Amino acid sequence: MHKITKLFRNLSVTWKFVATFLCILAVSLSACGIYLYLQLSGSAVSQAQMVMEQNLLQTRNSLMNKMNMIQNISKLLTSDIRLQTFLGSDFNKNSFAYDDYTSNISPYVENVLRQNPSVHSLRVYMTNPSIPEIYDSFYQISRIEDQPWVREVTSDDTNIFGWRGLHTEKLLLNIPKRGQPENVFSFYQKINSIRYFDTVGLLEIEILESDLFDILNSESTGQIGELFMIDRDNHVVSSNKSGLFKQQITDEGLAQLPIDTGFNQVLKVNGRKSVVISVPLHDLELRLIGIFPVSGLNEKVKESAFSITGILLIALVVLGFVVYFITNALLSRLKRIVLAMKRVKEGSLTVSVPVQSNDEFSQIAISFNHMTERIHELVETVYKSQLMEREAELKALESQVNPHFLYNTLATISWVARKANSTEIVHLSGALAQFYRLVLNKGRREILIKDELEMVKAYLAIQKFRFEEMFDVVYDIDERVYEYCVVKNILQPIVENALNHGIEPKRDRGTLQIKASLEADDMLCFKVIDDGVGMSKERLAALLVGNIERTSGSGYAVKNITERLNSYYGDKHAFRIHSAPGIGTSVMITFAKERA
Repeated sequence: MHKITKLFRNLSVTWKFVATFLCILAVSLSACGIYLYLQLSGSAVSQAQMVMEQNLLQTRNSLMNKMNMIQNISKLLTSDIRLQTFLGSDFNKNSFAYDDYTSNISPYVENVLRQNPSVHSLRVYMTNPSIPEIYDSFYQISRIEDQPWVREVTSDDTNIFGWRGLHTEKLLLNIPKRGQPENVFSFYQKINSIRYFDTVGLLEIEILESDLFDILNSESTGQIGELFMIDRDNHVVSSNKSGLFKQQITDEGLAQLPIDTGFNQVLKVNGRKSVVISVPLHDLELRLIGIFPVSGLNEKVKESAFSITGILLIALVVLGFVVYFITNALLSRLKRIVLAMKRVKEGSLTVSVPVQSNDEFSQIAISFNHMTERIHELVETVYKSQLMEREAELKALESQVNPHFLYNTLATISWVARKANSTEIVHLSGALAQFYRLVLNKGRREILIKDELEMVKAYLAIQKFRFEEMFDVVYDIDERVYEYCVVKNILQPIVENALNHGIEPKRDRGTLQIKASLEADDMLCFKVIDDGVGMSKERLAALLVGNIERTSGSGYAVKNITERLNSYYGDKHAFRIHSAPGIGTSVMITFAKERA
């Protein structure tokens, strides 16, 4: 499985599309094919069950027609007035009886036998002992009166006619070359006297088992299945399969079936799914059973399935080629984009991909073109920024040349001020020295928030002299922010703007609030709030879009602050100003936490 996965990963995108499409199509078609095959197979089996059951019913009807024919022959003979009169008369007192017996009665019975070749034998058993026997048609009932079926029939006045099940014929005469007794079914019927309605004889008509059930071997149903005639004890009486006579049907792998009712289901017989149909034959107490393998019934369905499978395989191959050419045509545009990316990788930033339409590939091309243009702009911007940063570094280096000279000069001013007992000059020079040291920050871009706040405090200490204590400062500092860094000199220009443009024009005492706190989502927050004159909406809008690049008295404009925030923090910062004329201004800066 790992090798197959690896092979699939290494295929080209075109062949991945083709393979994926063919797999999806093959699975879906296979599922549909299997579903249709099962539906067709089930439908074929259901149709076959109905057809086979009708065939078995027709077979049973053919058997019953033969049985009805035997019964009609029996009715014809037993209802004959001459036969009834003859069997009920006193043979010894009638001088013409023997001639009538030999010339009319016996030939009539033999003629019926000859006209019906399906009849194996026809015997009249007489209860009148005065009538002599004529072989092989007329016998005294005493010859068979010891048989159980005869005793049962003669003792029951309601038992007038009926069928005997399969039995071996009884040979009353030892006829040479007759052969062994055969298996027969027989129909019996009592013969009543025409005058007294008492029984004067018993007619028995025998039919060979092979003649009665010869239809089993000639029916079309036998060509695709096996037919059995079964008695109540589940013994095979007749079958289109040789060698099963008198064997148990269970030996053929068939379980017990209903005796007196019909049955039509699909069962497993000797490990094969087969349609099993049972039709009762009540008169003979037999059942006609057909076993038809489902595989034989589904031959046409299987042939259709093979044909459909071949067609589907051809369709898959054709569709595979179609998908290959379509995918290859679509991906040719993507290949141009990949080639352009390689050229960008090699350093060419002026590459562009032609846009031919408005589909997804064109959107990718448009995005790629925008990306290369943006990269080119950013490269130039970064290049210019690097130049500006180098210039700033050179200026910083120039400003840091011999800083000890400035510190020593400020120390000398402070010493002279102390000598002249001028504490204001001492305090002012000390604040200026501290501010200058923090601004320089050894040339680093970042500064601790604690030092940034100290620099603002030093700046405000100097401004106290300028504004002659005309403003108050309120600090609200969360000391947890001290351990984090911020871009150097980001807070002092905001404070300077608040003094110069907020509090100073007020011409009254003002208050300045400086806050520093931790915010959610790993953010820090600076707030500078003044209760000065505020700004109009128009001036605030111009300030935010950068139209006012420099405020009077301030070394840093708002635009400069926002550009430095964007350069350092990217989208992980926010700069907001809220102001109202006569109320004051609030400036809030949020930025990502960054430890020293």
